[in-house]
Amino acid sequence: MRRKVMEKLAGNLFLKVIALIVAFLIWLLVTNTNNPVKTQLFTNVPINVVNQDSIADIGKVVEMEGSGTVTLKVKEKRSILERLSRTGTDFYVEADMENINQMNTVPLTVTCNNPLITWDEIEISPSSMKVTLENKVEQAFVVSVSTSGTVINGYEVGSTEILQEKNIYVAGPESVMKIINQVVAPVNVTGMNSDMTLASTLKVIDKNGSELSDSQMSNLEFKDNNGAVITDGVVQVRVDMWRVKTDIPIEVKTAGTPKFGYQVVGIKTVPVSISLAGTEEALEKLGDKFTLVNEISVAGASQSMTQEIDITETLETMEGLKLISDADPNITVEVQIEKSGDTILSIPLASIDLVNKPVNMNLVCTPADKISIAVHALDSEAKPLTAEDVKVSVDLLECQKEGNYELPIQVELPDGYELAYEVTLIVNSQRSQNVETETEVE
Repeated sequence: MRRKVMEKLAGNLFLKVIALIVAFLIWLLVTNTNNPVKTQLFTNVPINVVNQDSIADIGKVVEMEGSGTVTLKVKEKRSILERLSRTGTDFYVEADMENINQMNTVPLTVTCNNPLITWDEIEISPSSMKVTLENKVEQAFVVSVSTSGTVINGYEVGSTEILQEKNIYVAGPESVMKIINQVVAPVNVTGMNSDMTLASTLKVIDKNGSELSDSQMSNLEFKDNNGAVITDGVVQVRVDMWRVKTDIPIEVKTAGTPKFGYQVVGIKTVPVSISLAGTEEALEKLGDKFTLVNEISVAGASQSMTQEIDITETLETMEGLKLISDADPNITVEVQIEKSGDTILSIPLASIDLVNKPVNMNLVCTPADKISIAVHALDSEAKPLTAEDVKVSVDLLECQKEGNYELPIQVELPDGYELAYEVTLIVNSQRSQNVETETEVE
């Protein structure tokens, strides 16, 4: 019985082998159809340069030629390729400077963090890196701090200080060192309202105003005044926040004496007040007004004068104070000089008689609230005038058309008085919007 079973199993052996081969081929076909071998490209994979110390020992530095990246072609099954990042971060490309040859070329090697992909399945292009060996030079630079972001309302960035000292040494390839213009420590001050120390990564700006590339920065070395290496180019920046004080009146002083028979009757500034940021001690010392160190000379003057003054000259004499951001440092000062005995009358615009006022025109007057009229008394014993004692009018006939007009103001004075100088009113005339709409409808 046992013998018959064995003979039966051994029978048709050839057909059984053929069936096994066909089954294997079917399995292989199905596997390759569902998970075929594919080729995928990974571009801009960075090159990592190692063992640069071997070059530094001979007083040289390495400058990579080209983009500093490679393209990888990987041939593997689709299921394995799908596990890889399309950015190429799964690959590590290395240029070992100990392997540099006489042609200044370094062979490249590549590895993948996925053990299923071996080196023979990766094609790297280019397969080597061309480098230039340059002399290493060193130079001192003053680091400036740049701030970005918006602080809490009511505060300004006052002073900044690099704790490693503002002077640092930069060492690198001679060709790169020649194009460096400045070294900057950027910090973001968004949301700050108190003093803080912030970490900043140094940026190097070339003479065209552009930042150095990552490959150029990788060849630079930063050191402080004591020769200590500044790791990763990171410095500590102290940022002091100053409080903002607004609506500080401006005070201007005069020097000298006007011409005989004339006097200073007033001083006006545009703007009339400023906003400053400062330390608590400096703001307290400042008080309630900002007095300019620039005195305006009125010696021998017989008429009003206007002068522009840069207030930064005054701020330079005050420690712990500065203008707020984007504020114009220039102010306009007008010194009003009139004959002795002259009276300044302020006439409200509503009190001016408007003659020949045009219909269907919008008029905007400057000044918009009141005008100042200087009146001179012919008799030293004449009583002082008031605004109610004069009659003021202006003829608006010219304003029938659109435009800007400077119109003379007619002033009627009581006997014994005269106008110290002519007064004008600036009028802007524009056609009424209602009239234009009605015309369009018609």
